[in-house]
Amino acid sequence: MMPLSRREKILALCASLGAFLFVGIVWWVNRPKGHSAVPLIVQIEGAVEHPGVYEVPEGTRLFELLERAGGAKADADLRGLNLAAPLYDGQKIVIPALPRPERTSGSPSSPFSLSPPLGVSLVNVNTASPEELETLPGIGEVLAQRIVEYREAHGPFKSPEDLLKIKGIGPKTLEKFRDRITF
Repeated sequence: MMPLSRREKILALCASLGAFLFVGIVWWVNRPKGHSAVPLIVQIEGAVEHPGVYEVPEGTRLFELLERAGGAKADADLRGLNLAAPLYDGQKIVIPALPRPERTSGSPSSPFSLSPPLGVSLVNVNTASPEELETLPGIGEVLAQRIVEYREAHGPFKSPEDLLKIKGIGPKTLEKFRDRITF
């Protein structure tokens, strides 16, 4: 092997620096960026300390928004919510409250008694399992599965009327459960 001349050494050094610079630029352009630069605008209300409209980064989960809104109130019913669900732009979240005890004409030793629970908790059609969807009036196993398949293929529902796009759900069926769903 012949020794390299000064000119060949300089050219090799320039080629190495050029390659290093190229790799650095490619890495910089394709580096992981974390959250998207485009924020999501979401609304949270109900049994939460600071209801309102919030701007959050893409990839934010419901529990993170709840924390940002000051947390849930003491009477919040979080059982029917998927706190790990990712948020989407334009989403409205309602944190339901537990039913309040009603004053009844009880015995003198117990002036207050709990009224029978309303027995109705809201079902989030964007996060509910097929079994949870089946608790809605008029929704059986087949329709529950169609709801899940539709939202997986087309994204989250934004209004009750979006459910009319599912085969087997018409206006009459929708009216049976319209007041029992959330998004």
